[in-house]
Amino acid sequence: MAMGELLYELIEAENPLEAMAIWKIYGGLTKDLRLMMTMENYEKDIYPEGLTNILNQENTDFIPYFQSERILFLDDNIMSDMLKFPEAQIKYDYSIMLDTNYTSYIEDFLNQQNKPNFPQESIYRTIDILLKNNFNYDYTFYLIENYQNLFLAGEEEFSVMNKSHLALYKNLYHLELFKSIDSQLYLNERKIEFQITPNEAQLKTDHLIKSVYKESNGLKIFIETHKNIKLLLIGIWQIQFESKASPKNKMKKLINYMVEKVGIYYEREMILAYKYFKNPKSVGMLNKINKGGKQTDLLWKIENIVWDFLVPRVMEFSITANKKNSYFIPLFLSHDKKLKELIALFKIKGFILHRETFEFHPIPEINTTEFFEEEGLIKEIEDIQSQDTELRKKAVKEYNITTNFEIINVEFDKLEKILNS
Repeated sequence: MAMGELLYELIEAENPLEAMAIWKIYGGLTKDLRLMMTMENYEKDIYPEGLTNILNQENTDFIPYFQSERILFLDDNIMSDMLKFPEAQIKYDYSIMLDTNYTSYIEDFLNQQNKPNFPQESIYRTIDILLKNNFNYDYTFYLIENYQNLFLAGEEEFSVMNKSHLALYKNLYHLELFKSIDSQLYLNERKIEFQITPNEAQLKTDHLIKSVYKESNGLKIFIETHKNIKLLLIGIWQIQFESKASPKNKMKKLINYMVEKVGIYYEREMILAYKYFKNPKSVGMLNKINKGGKQTDLLWKIENIVWDFLVPRVMEFSITANKKNSYFIPLFLSHDKKLKELIALFKIKGFILHRETFEFHPIPEINTTEFFEEEGLIKEIEDIQSQDTELRKKAVKEYNITTNFEIINVEFDKLEKILNS
């Protein structure tokens, strides 16, 4: 309850002084927490010079996790340091994640760098921005997105003898070369000069694949999350197309489905689902699936949509995984217009994380409690948090994992029948 009250108070905070006062009031809770919070009434732009202008451009492919560049960093250590040393510097870092398409564009760019016309001008402009600014890059999403495809057929080892494995290897190899380009030389003379050798790029790629695909246990979390979100989205489409019930009644059905079938409450997706029930066109990503016509490659389409829903969750994982050394600010790079629209439908104002554990709480721009209260659904949402419901959700979640999510096939078959009826 205390955490919910803290989040509610912080959503309403308009400036750093208000946020600091709230932080102090909840001192018993916040002593082990760190806060990143966007503040419109705050003048400090934390991004590198020029990046904010890029993010604010129309039709940019850069997608920030936070709704604004004016980010306040706050924890008890910072407040103590600021009292002792007013000029104390806060350590923060940022990285840009790339989806599979953008990673492949990098290879295309390097292979065609001396040709007069790069095939996609808007993507060329983005790559040009990357080279001029010497950004940091994060492979996490790309590697996770491709994990299932790489090992779907039952292979246990990564091997360049496998064509799909080789394609990923080549993308990573070219990205290592791309990262090493002398940005100053490119800026001044438009010349591309690598600062590592092809052999060094290969060694870096080998190390990366080994550390992620052979030694990491973190992938299991994302594969399970992918399956849970897939199951939830299947339920959303079932409910949308099986009847002409009101959005409110559809939402009640979805809440029951979420408890009885999924076993996890996903706040972001529930907000988006309700917006979709009210106006399908308002959530373009969900509106990709429709009733009637030939439902070819339906499961493949759903799989890809689920990965888009995972983008903010992977960025959240990166924030918590990098918290030991600094505050981490993730950005994403994608040419997918509907993905950009999806992220914008649930803007993030702030983020609270525990200093030692992986516990975290995104703070959306929208007050979700007030949102559901205004829509007449607050009782159903509150019931989800009851002790009995929590126990039921836990049992459902564990059952799905134990049975390797066999329920997905059952619910997918139901969806196909509804869409084809």
